[in-house]
Amino acid sequence: MTKQPLHYDNLKKDFIAINIMLVVSGFVMFGYIMLQKLGIIPTMPCVMHDALRIYCPGCGGTRALFALLQGDLLHSLYYNPAIVMGLGWFLHYEIGVIRTLRKRDGRRYYCTSYTPWIVCGVILLIFHIVRNYLLVGMGFDMLQDFIPR
Repeated sequence: MTKQPLHYDNLKKDFIAINIMLVVSGFVMFGYIMLQKLGIIPTMPCVMHDALRIYCPGCGGTRALFALLQGDLLHSLYYNPAIVMGLGWFLHYEIGVIRTLRKRDGRRYYCTSYTPWIVCGVILLIFHIVRNYLLVGMGFDMLQDFIPR
């Protein structure tokens, strides 16, 4: 299998476009969360939790994000590890692309393999199953029964 040659101009354009989309999405999400916190717009319930009484894979994501922003890594992982893993992927991509663009030595300094994505997916699937087993089978609600601080 031969590697595709790097096209630095395309990589730079993609990098800029992705970062612009991330910044715009971040501002929209931040604004939406702040409007909810201020009571200007109602919070949206989780349809999966309301209908089936189990957690969807995204439940706890906002709490995990706020815990991470406060520097509380353990609580962030407890609420939803997808946030920490997503931040790790984001930092890996950002640093790798910047390094690739600066060195211009023909190497990619970011991951192009699917294996880490599969590993993260398996971890999140296991977390989702365990969290819902604790909720349904043991009566332990991970998003209500908080870890003492």
